[in-house]
Amino acid sequence: MKRILSTICVLALVVTVPCISDNASAAGNEHIWLYEIIPAGSFEAVTVYNAGAVSVNMKGYYLDDGEGTVRFSNDLFIGAKQFATFASKTPNEWFTDRTVYVFGTHGIVARSFILADAGDEVMLRKVSSGEVLDTFVYGNGNTDTTGWKGEAFGRIPAGKMAVRVSPFDTDTKNDWRISVAGRTDEKISSAGPFDAVVTPFVFPDSRGDPLFTRLENAVSEVLISIYLIDHREIISLLMLLVEKGVSVKILAEGSPVGGVPDVEIRYLTALYEKGADVRIMKSNDGYKRYDLVHSKYAVVDSDTVIVTSENWREGSFNSNRGWGAIIESDDNADYMRNIFFSDFDPSRYDTFDLKEIYQSATPISVPQYKARTSTEYESFQASVKPILSPDFSFEYLKREMLSATERIYAEQMTFQYAWTDPSVQSPLSWSLTASGSGADVKILLDTTFDNENDSMSNYAVVSLIRDMGDIQAKTISGGDNFNLMHNKGVIIDDTVWVSSVNWSNAAFMNNRELAVSIDSRDVADYFAEFFLSDWGPDAEMDLIVRVHGNKAGEPVILDASFSSFPHGTVFEWDLDGDMIADRTGIKIAVVLPEGVNECTLFARDASGSVHILEFTVVIDPSAETSFFESYVKYAPILIIMLTMLAVAVLRKMRGKG
Repeated sequence: MKRILSTICVLALVVTVPCISDNASAAGNEHIWLYEIIPAGSFEAVTVYNAGAVSVNMKGYYLDDGEGTVRFSNDLFIGAKQFATFASKTPNEWFTDRTVYVFGTHGIVARSFILADAGDEVMLRKVSSGEVLDTFVYGNGNTDTTGWKGEAFGRIPAGKMAVRVSPFDTDTKNDWRISVAGRTDEKISSAGPFDAVVTPFVFPDSRGDPLFTRLENAVSEVLISIYLIDHREIISLLMLLVEKGVSVKILAEGSPVGGVPDVEIRYLTALYEKGADVRIMKSNDGYKRYDLVHSKYAVVDSDTVIVTSENWREGSFNSNRGWGAIIESDDNADYMRNIFFSDFDPSRYDTFDLKEIYQSATPISVPQYKARTSTEYESFQASVKPILSPDFSFEYLKREMLSATERIYAEQMTFQYAWTDPSVQSPLSWSLTASGSGADVKILLDTTFDNENDSMSNYAVVSLIRDMGDIQAKTISGGDNFNLMHNKGVIIDDTVWVSSVNWSNAAFMNNRELAVSIDSRDVADYFAEFFLSDWGPDAEMDLIVRVHGNKAGEPVILDASFSSFPHGTVFEWDLDGDMIADRTGIKIAVVLPEGVNECTLFARDASGSVHILEFTVVIDPSAETSFFESYVKYAPILIIMLTMLAVAVLRKMRGKG
């Protein structure tokens, strides 16, 4: 049965419009399309877009969900390149940016038109012929519906909507994506590149000194968008700035993984009571523009942007491997200032004053700030481009990686396991393309919190990557001077991403994230030096063999894929003196004899050096026995019985003679 989740807040509709081709249409010459679908919430809605050059009268069309219809008894015109939303109820107070017509008004007649939360079909039809002009199928809806091809679009959660993003109508789920009302909809062409002076730095080596230096010199305004912030020195410094008359505004995530640390709440409360404007982005009755505010940036005095991969925490600054950049550019700062205020906007349904959320929180005592010892960091002229998630970060990284001809060095805490499928559009598939064009591709993944036995961990990801193309991949669990590689950085030829964007679908598509693409050979080489130091020598070899199976007569898998080894390594296996030559695969399947087998793995790197690992494999007797073996113990009795039977037969035969 169809139902509406009336307890969850209505979605607003996106503000800006994708570039939809005038020539594309689902059928005939009609240039009107389904554009947005909202099936769950306190109201349902369907938005129609007129992609043509002249107005259309909806009186000639109707909506159909297979069980009910929405028809238009009066003239209702949609202008060229305009939208109209048809909704079951009046939108909530925060709903803006669309012309909305409620069922039952303006001659709109809805009969049994109720979109199921679990899945349904929506069709736009002509009144005159019933012809289907456009179709959308989601969830468990019927994919055999006219005007649709392939799998259904996924289920649309409450608080979200499906929005058309393709400039062409392929009648497939690829034309659509999940979105949320109120998100920015910036395009790759929206801003930049901007000329800038860039000061690069790394954690933990710098301890964040360049960041502190720039904040210490703030004179008018500091705007911070952050996932986690509980660095005592930073809070103390911000309190000092407020006392000096600097406007300090902070937008913090209200539902980080594991919850907001109590110490952060108390630090922010102290800052709030000093006079800072602190807001929290948090779900409000099911509505939230971004899954997470995962960004880590600040705009200072309308001329500088600070970007880091690290949360603003003492442990992050002092123990993590991460990258940061001070970007001096009025144009870049002006762009990011506008983005900040769009997210921070107090009128939004999902942003709350700190005290609305934490009414009883008490401030923590914060010592007076002491300026850090000044340290000189080199700055470079560069061209920079701000990169936003979920707006266009995925598309931009794809463009950058596919253009690589020299190098791609990626240092990532997270790599989504599903992306190990090379047929899926992802940083891995783009890396394969780049390596095929001659680029040196190195991917370094953190395994600090991973389990080697987890089939979807970064260990497993690296193992799979090593079997593909010419990509080199390694794992790392801490380094010479850091405990956790928390970085999300990418070096692509002469550009570098300093970023908060993990390599996961959520980071690219659902979170508020910021990366900055810095085009400068000097800056790229600066970070490349640290990357290659973390990577270590290519000749490094750490052999690990895992054995799967131990029964006589059955195949045993010898697996060395969890080893660390340089690109081009060749593996040979010696099993009890029987060399299995010309085996370059990292895994082999063999049948070994019962008992203890002395085995050796020879790994030969590209320089000719051979690394050896000796190990034993104990093979147990087979658990299965043959049919005859099962009855061997009864053989003596059987022989006696057969003998007695033979004697009886002979006696009988003699008697008859």
